[in-house]
Amino acid sequence: MTDWAQGYDRQGAKNPALVEEAVALASRADVDVVVAVVGLDERSESEGLDRSTMAIPAAQNDLMEALAAAGKPVVAVLVAGSPVELPWFADVDALLYIGLSGQAGASAAARVLTGAVTPSGHLAETWPLRYDDCPSSGWYPAIGRDAIYREGPFVGYRYYGTADVPVRFPFGYGLSYTTFAYADLKADDTGVEFTVTNTGACAGSTVAQLYVRGPKGGVLRPDRELKGFAKVWLEAGASKTVRIDFDRYTFRHFDTAADAWRVESGQWTLMVGTDAASIELQTTFAVAGDVDPVPADPALGAYLTGHVKDVTDAEMRALFGREVMAPGKPTTFGANDPISAWSGSKGFVARLVANTLTKRERKVREKTGSPDLNTLFILNMPPRAMSKMTQGMIDSRMVDAVVKIANGRTFRGAGSFIAGFFRNQSANKHTAKELEHE
Repeated sequence: MTDWAQGYDRQGAKNPALVEEAVALASRADVDVVVAVVGLDERSESEGLDRSTMAIPAAQNDLMEALAAAGKPVVAVLVAGSPVELPWFADVDALLYIGLSGQAGASAAARVLTGAVTPSGHLAETWPLRYDDCPSSGWYPAIGRDAIYREGPFVGYRYYGTADVPVRFPFGYGLSYTTFAYADLKADDTGVEFTVTNTGACAGSTVAQLYVRGPKGGVLRPDRELKGFAKVWLEAGASKTVRIDFDRYTFRHFDTAADAWRVESGQWTLMVGTDAASIELQTTFAVAGDVDPVPADPALGAYLTGHVKDVTDAEMRALFGREVMAPGKPTTFGANDPISAWSGSKGFVARLVANTLTKRERKVREKTGSPDLNTLFILNMPPRAMSKMTQGMIDSRMVDAVVKIANGRTFRGAGSFIAGFFRNQSANKHTAKELEHE
């Protein structure tokens, strides 16, 4: 028998009665397995809206804790567009991540849960244990005008693997209802070959991934970098020889001093695995490049070990070759500054526009429980996008006029915009007539 309970308030409000109802259902004698669907609602994750936390709503975590204590096997179906913290992960028996799967997602999830389909997805990003583990957690969200990518080349799995930071799921991770074995790695001048065998009881797919590690004592780079992958489908017990070819990106790096792409000569390590942390096969491979390995600049400090959270301003300056400190909040606005930034404008009209839009979005959110996506889109849009979004009705000179308004030159900007509107209309009509005569 199959039954269901709501379990939690969709908008995140605490509701013990909903939890009690779900636990009572899970505790019934005729319930063998509990399937709990949790994740991010439209208040937590939406287009035009940055997430402020990696946590899912606390009401859902309360539900998962209570269900785990009920004593029945719990299968979590997770709906989210990107990583979330999973404090109850060790207490569930299985987890099916379905991303943002759209209107057919429920039927697709049911087919996976019942075994009609063997899952074969692999994650396209690392899932940290908690937000504090992210390399950029100390400086993002940025409070100034710009967000500086202090982590340099150590983004995503390149950081976690190099700095040896534990994660919930590594980049490329994915399980299946079957298992696979890798063997016989061989490398030649154009790529690698290896054998994959389906060692389980049902047909399925795996994603074989090729990572490379540069020669010792060379340029600054992560411990390993993904350079190719291949999805492999096999019947139960079957084997297949898989090939992943090298390309022009496999061994090269950019030499800033020479302003050119270079390849370091020496012993590289080629690794094949099922994710960034699970390397099944590896071999050394001699590369005849166009430069010999040159040790990285000692001034890079913490960058040399990938521990970018410890990077100093001086070490960041050594990496970028210049001062890259982010300025504070803008006082003079350009075509790339979002309209939301106008709340700090010296001009009354610009401030009014930004503050009115902000209040409107907040009011809609409070009333409906969902973000006002249209208003958020406008708030996060820089003036330069107006030309693209209006299909030529607003040209670059009219964008300049809007920027004048943002900088407090309201009447001059408005006059230029109106004049530009009529000028642009005339030009568009002239172009249309020319096209008619062609």
